[in-house]
Amino acid sequence: MKLRMYPAGNGDAFLISASGANVLIDAGYAQTFDDHIARDLLDLVNRGEQLDLVIASHIDADHISGLIRLLSLNGSTSAPRIAPISDIWHNSLRSLSAEHLTQISNSDRDILNALCRRGHPSPVKEFGADFGEISARQGSSLASLIYEGGYRWNFNDGTASIAIERTSVHSLPGGSVRVIGPTQERLDGFLKWWKRRLRQMGYTGAVGPGEVIDDAFELFCEHVPETAPPSSVSLSAGGHKSLEEVHESDPSTTNGSSITAIVELGGTRVLMLADAWAEDVVNALQVLKSQGCSMMFDAVKVSHHGSLRNTSPELLELIDAPIYLVSTNGVGHGHPDFEVLAAIVDRPADFSRTIFLNYATPASSLLRRHRSRSNTPFRVHENATDWITIGKS
Repeated sequence: MKLRMYPAGNGDAFLISASGANVLIDAGYAQTFDDHIARDLLDLVNRGEQLDLVIASHIDADHISGLIRLLSLNGSTSAPRIAPISDIWHNSLRSLSAEHLTQISNSDRDILNALCRRGHPSPVKEFGADFGEISARQGSSLASLIYEGGYRWNFNDGTASIAIERTSVHSLPGGSVRVIGPTQERLDGFLKWWKRRLRQMGYTGAVGPGEVIDDAFELFCEHVPETAPPSSVSLSAGGHKSLEEVHESDPSTTNGSSITAIVELGGTRVLMLADAWAEDVVNALQVLKSQGCSMMFDAVKVSHHGSLRNTSPELLELIDAPIYLVSTNGVGHGHPDFEVLAAIVDRPADFSRTIFLNYATPASSLLRRHRSRSNTPFRVHENATDWITIGKS
């Protein structure tokens, strides 16, 4: 298996390839797609391959802006201009609500149009510089592009959600993708959160799928700020506390809606955790473990850019891997947290671990000087944006 972790600012963008199958999970910002992902897609098309699955893990600008760029350029599924796409997973309002949307009142439409006029958030602060984001504050939602392009969406037309109760294992050439999150409970909570926000803005109508309300939903979610301030405790306090001392649960509803999965291709397994809540990941994996599924993976993509709110001691007691992937430049939120990185490498193991990061950050610099408490060897590989070979091939 080959995996590429793209330089996506403070976001996520991963392409996984093996056995002729290709899975794209998030795509960072538009500039991430233009400068890095696009040429890899052209390469795979030249090999006679396609994108077998595209996953938008959750609605957050640092994860889906590049996917919006991809579909804007790709056009329709019947005549793709960049790459054929077999399946797309994306939980939009269309996937969450079966409520029938009748005529929208003028006052409600004004509220929705005002949300849409905000457009997509600018990536300037996230990258620390103006990356020239194309139409960053204009354009369509990801949901509308999927729908208008006629793509196979959540196995059909996007009216069903991707959730652990609905979706178990999706077959791919030479492997599969096993969904481990979100739960339907998290998606129901996400919908209730959106309804509550709409009511606070004075919206009085039904909250069901429709072009304007779908767009308003995504654009509003993209603008939702982090619910807690940066949490780089060790770097600000001077001392190094344990993860047990500093871990706290993530309160973000959007992060809790993350699509998480085990990608298995060519006999190699990668645990992709998006920005998921640690407790949800633990619950799902404990069920799989009870069914005989190994908790030793070939690689783990650390949740939420290495935030201490999304990796718990319980999770690290349950899983392990020789490779960990951390995607962020640290801008805006202080990710990754050193406590998470240290907790990963401090555990005893009979193998060496490598922490791959697509940028150098204060925490990764600190980790390079850290010695594992168990004396288990580890390496820190910063600026790891080229292809990474994982497992057997």
